[in-house]
Amino acid sequence: MRKALRALKPDPRLSYRPELDDKLLRTPRGFLQIAVARDHTERAGRLLDTFIRRLEGPDVRGRVFFVDDKTMLEVDGEKFRFRFKEENATTPHRPTADERRQIAAHPHFHSVPKVDHQPTNRFALELYDPDSSYRYRARLADRKRATLEQALAEVPALLGRLVQENRDAEVERARRKREWDEQLRRETEERERREREKARRAELLADAHAWREASLLRDYAAAVLRARGPEDEAQQRWAAWARSVADDMDPLTRGHSVEEGDS
Repeated sequence: MRKALRALKPDPRLSYRPELDDKLLRTPRGFLQIAVARDHTERAGRLLDTFIRRLEGPDVRGRVFFVDDKTMLEVDGEKFRFRFKEENATTPHRPTADERRQIAAHPHFHSVPKVDHQPTNRFALELYDPDSSYRYRARLADRKRATLEQALAEVPALLGRLVQENRDAEVERARRKREWDEQLRRETEERERREREKARRAELLADAHAWREASLLRDYAAAVLRARGPEDEAQQRWAAWARSVADDMDPLTRGHSVEEGDS
């Protein structure tokens, strides 16, 4: 924490306001994320020290670590992103004489700001999900009725609540996954059942056609014998062959059993 305070540098995002460069400071990459006015670093240090003591106290088992330029907390195996900043007030900017000339020369393209940012000595501590930077999960800040020093007493209970919310969310995700997996299993079984039924019906229809064709062959062989004389040995051999072809085609004589369809 002391290293982070010593590493504070002017915020480059306010470089267009030279008179603020030495007031609004921010830690660089790899340090505890802090945004604070130079005049308020002493209070910021006390607040951070209190927070770290709460985090590493007997009621909470936590640690601070870094991922790229993010300050992270780990509490009971659950990870959160951490930010500590001073809130700035904005006031309408009153252009100087030089700025008024710049506006007159370039009405639509100039670098004169519309507002000024001023430090307020009001601090906020925000906790986010690990990959989020837009919507915080919890926030402690200076308020009219209570200072951040007083609000930091809530840290153990706050972190405990966030950890429990994460675990409850994980249980809910696991429940939804089980439901989804079960739905996929039922859909897969139903699709496979329909495919089996479709195949059985196609086989049934093919067998019926084969039976009809086999019957047609037998009738034709009998008709040929009647027409050409049953005493002709050559015709008898041909008829025997035709009946064997019919037997090979006929599902009733080639060893297939007729099964009942699925109920």
